[in-house]
Amino acid sequence: MTCEKLIRTFYCLVLSLLLLSLASCTLEQKLAQTFVDNGIKEDFLLMEPGYVFKYNLKTYEIPGLDTMNEYLKDSVLISKSLFLKDVSDSLFLFSFTSGFQNQLKAYGISIYPENYLDTFMASGRKALVINLAQFSLEEYVHPYSSDEAVNDEIVTIGNIDLNALNYNVWLELSLMNTEGSRKVFFASDFLMDNLEGVLMQYLFSGDMHYDYSIDTISISQVYNFSTKFGKEVAGYLYDYFLNTYIGNELPPGYQFERYYYHYDPEKRRIYPVDPAESLIELPK
Repeated sequence: MTCEKLIRTFYCLVLSLLLLSLASCTLEQKLAQTFVDNGIKEDFLLMEPGYVFKYNLKTYEIPGLDTMNEYLKDSVLISKSLFLKDVSDSLFLFSFTSGFQNQLKAYGISIYPENYLDTFMASGRKALVINLAQFSLEEYVHPYSSDEAVNDEIVTIGNIDLNALNYNVWLELSLMNTEGSRKVFFASDFLMDNLEGVLMQYLFSGDMHYDYSIDTISISQVYNFSTKFGKEVAGYLYDYFLNTYIGNELPPGYQFERYYYHYDPEKRRIYPVDPAESLIELPK
């Protein structure tokens, strides 16, 4: 086979693979669009947690902590925290559930508070139960580092500590009046101090200096991020239903690598995202 024929064969193979990939992507997007157009018809019932587990992970800041009993240790850690001691559980959870419910409503989902449970049970009405089983908030220090390119040199910026908060939620999904249908999921996100800086080089000495300022997390940001996280988790939940539907409707023996899709209800767009941007399903 001549070189020209080899090149032609190679391009034909690449084109065939590209067309097959586009065909598979088109099929998945059509299924995704069908799911979005049909909507989720089931009612949702939301069960909320009563409190937030709070953990100050800056144990190194408190001398003699190892000699304390667990109750005293937890109490001292919270009292010495920057943010946790000022967080109201009720306001924090209200911020999260408000964002969560409003985002689900943006998807056209009917969601009811937990005081409707008796009504649903008495009528035998089917509903998907979302139990926000546990919420935890972790305070810690995040070591900041960054590599900056200066001419042909890479300068590493470090030794800067930023305050951070981890938001963690565990939710259970089950079908009311049905045994053995429970699924457990986990989602997490974090909020950090805002750092702004610029790397400066002195003209005569050539020395480098990183000039920066830190905008520390405020308590209002803690609540606002909780609302944002609620919207994010609701989006992850919708995407779980969306991608489960696609997987169930694909033809047997589907040979192509699956994409993970997200639907944006504001822009009305469906597009692939990193599968890491999703709920993590946990073993029961």
